[in-house]
Amino acid sequence: MFVLVWCVLLLVGAPVLAQQTMVVQRETFENNDRAWVTGEVGNLQAEVADGVFRLEMTADEGWQFLSHVFPLDNAKNWTLTARLRQVSGAEDNPYGLVYNSVDSDNTYQFMITSEGKARLRRFKEGEAQDLMEWTDVEAIKGQDDWNEIKIRKVNDAVAFFVNGVYVTGYSASYFLVFGPQAGPYVQWTQTIEVDEMVLEEWPMDPIDVVQGADAGATPVNLGAAVNSEADELVDAIAPDGSILMFSRQGDSRNVGSADYRDVWFAERKPDGSWAKATNPGTPLNTSTHNFGVAMTQDLNTIFMQGVYYDDGTTSTGGGVSYAHRTRTGWSKPVSMSIDDYYNNSAFLNSHISPDGQVLMMSIWRNDTRGGNDLYVCFRQPNDTWSAPKNIGSTVNTQGEESGPFIAADGKTMYFSSNGHRGYEGRDIFVTVRQDDTWTNWSAPKNLGKPINTDEHDTFFQVTAKGDSGYYSSTKNSMGQADIFSIALPRSARPEALIMIRGRVLDAETGKPVEATVVYERLPEGTTVGTARSAPSDGQYRVGLVRGVQYGVRAEASGYYPLSETMDARELGEYTEQVRDLLLSPIKKNVAIRLNNVFFDSGKYDLRPESFPELDRLVEFLRKNGSVSIEIGGHTDNVGSDKDNATLSQNRVNSVMAYLVAKSIPAGRVTAKGYGESKPLASNDTEEGRQQNRRVEFTILQQ
Repeated sequence: MFVLVWCVLLLVGAPVLAQQTMVVQRETFENNDRAWVTGEVGNLQAEVADGVFRLEMTADEGWQFLSHVFPLDNAKNWTLTARLRQVSGAEDNPYGLVYNSVDSDNTYQFMITSEGKARLRRFKEGEAQDLMEWTDVEAIKGQDDWNEIKIRKVNDAVAFFVNGVYVTGYSASYFLVFGPQAGPYVQWTQTIEVDEMVLEEWPMDPIDVVQGADAGATPVNLGAAVNSEADELVDAIAPDGSILMFSRQGDSRNVGSADYRDVWFAERKPDGSWAKATNPGTPLNTSTHNFGVAMTQDLNTIFMQGVYYDDGTTSTGGGVSYAHRTRTGWSKPVSMSIDDYYNNSAFLNSHISPDGQVLMMSIWRNDTRGGNDLYVCFRQPNDTWSAPKNIGSTVNTQGEESGPFIAADGKTMYFSSNGHRGYEGRDIFVTVRQDDTWTNWSAPKNLGKPINTDEHDTFFQVTAKGDSGYYSSTKNSMGQADIFSIALPRSARPEALIMIRGRVLDAETGKPVEATVVYERLPEGTTVGTARSAPSDGQYRVGLVRGVQYGVRAEASGYYPLSETMDARELGEYTEQVRDLLLSPIKKNVAIRLNNVFFDSGKYDLRPESFPELDRLVEFLRKNGSVSIEIGGHTDNVGSDKDNATLSQNRVNSVMAYLVAKSIPAGRVTAKGYGESKPLASNDTEEGRQQNRRVEFTILQQ
């Protein structure tokens, strides 16, 4: 009795070969020079005639195969192709190919039926194991039509195609080669014909290892505080390495049961060790599978895989959900749907970029090249995601690509694959995005030993500093997969950035404020990311990549957002800064500083990077039509009083002219240059003089 698994499979061609192939063996059955067994073999009648190998089973009992030496050398890449058809018999009778066989007790069988199903099975010492149960494949042709079966090994990925449709695959290193025999397979009363079998070979790719990989480095198991005999997979690491979010299966303390995966958290202690991991319970974990996708740089929002329902269950497909940190824990996750989402695989995993704007997914769709490919989605204004877009053949192969992680620089991506050349199983690779299409990537490089082993190594994530990585591996684990950390070669690290942390505070009272932190690129004023401050203490964190000047501000109801300038244009290496963000209450006669208004030294022409700050002031005045303001200009005490008064007046005149040019009535704006007469700090230090050089506005009428 067959077990039927209904799913839609893909109509894609086998990938174009990267190197010239060599035909090792071709059988066209024009004659029987290879001495295939013919005549009566039990219930089977076989003959070579008229350019075909014809096999006729005469009873509905058992199965037969006839084979010859087709040596599939796993030290090379190879393709075994055969053309077969069923010419009589019931359409649900299986036929196909055997390969890597030594006898009927030790063989692999890939079989199809004329009604459109396929199965992959192996026998080891007579014990059967389904590597793929019976599955619908729309591309299979019916009785009397020829079907092309192609089994193709590239590096460690073995893929199966029927008439150009990828059906299934596995890692070659995980399965024994029993022997060199391959040939047609037939089961139950029917007649099949084979008119061609071809074996091609070409060399495997070299292992392209990152420069500086240290094979003598020692991965560090995070220990019993984090790992257990259960299965632990990395979900997210905080940019500063202080919090680890991971999913665990096989623990009786999980909310549903040990059979379902839950998300867990571990915090790093001041001495660098890890505190005992804890399960946060509901609402993040439910009675079904739960696992994390990403943690924002501010540590105040997490993304979870799937959709959360009101009945306390989740579906891991169909989208992602986000939850915010509250004063008492985590909010209930809110679902974010994905346009045109479907996944032909039972497996998926995802990651969201540090700015929360890009979703990378490992799924199987109609344009997938083999097993799961990596796809990119972009966040839409209504908190949905655009349709998945394949990121291209530089990264994706006929194997399985999974575990994507986009580093804090927004460009460097780590992922696992068995299609790129590695050390067997799934290895971890690094690639760098070349432009904003998200489909143009550098050639992936293997992270080398000891990060990669002959077992599955997956879910590699890197802190913002970039000097160490965290990943899951079954090699030398305490049970199933454990989480390890390891030093990362310099050439594999993401670009340097500034990690800004601090608090969002009320400028008058100094109390923490729950706010949205916005960072934008100057001079364009383009928003490149957002963060949230914690409701309990106002803490926030933002990572800013090098080569850019930024404006950073906090926004909250009832406050005017005060911007700070963060200059990463000359950044050479990872840097941390502490910078509090102030929010000024919108009140009459309260001066509000415009930090991101810039002039060249001694001049009063506005520099372009001032425009985003002034545009926000324009928008504020448009929304509050009754408000009138004074623009005040101030200097330090360098130079004469007269020159400073003139310079400050000219500068605020420039600001006023900008506002009027944006259709703000001149009667609502007064410009006053105060020169050096109203210092905020001592002019005896450069820091004090910098505070005194400022442009402010004050609400005169509300």
